[in-house]
Amino acid sequence: MRDRVEAVIEKLRPALAGTEVVLQDVRDGVVTLQIYASGCHGGPPKEAALNIVEEELMEAIPEITEVIAD
Repeated sequence: MRDRVEAVIEKLRPALAGTEVVLQDVRDGVVTLQIYASGCHGGPPKEAALNIVEEELMEAIPEITEVIAD
């Protein structure tokens, strides 16, 4: 499942415009991310980036039950 999560994140990179999303872990349907929002590049804030990634991941991979950011 990790490869599928990484593929979705890669697909979203252009839309995140400088906000870096790093996959930390995938375990029991829970995806843990690290999000680094850069204010100077015009990307979305951390919370918005998390919402975007969460929505896309849960739609693309039904086994995911939760997406959290450390």
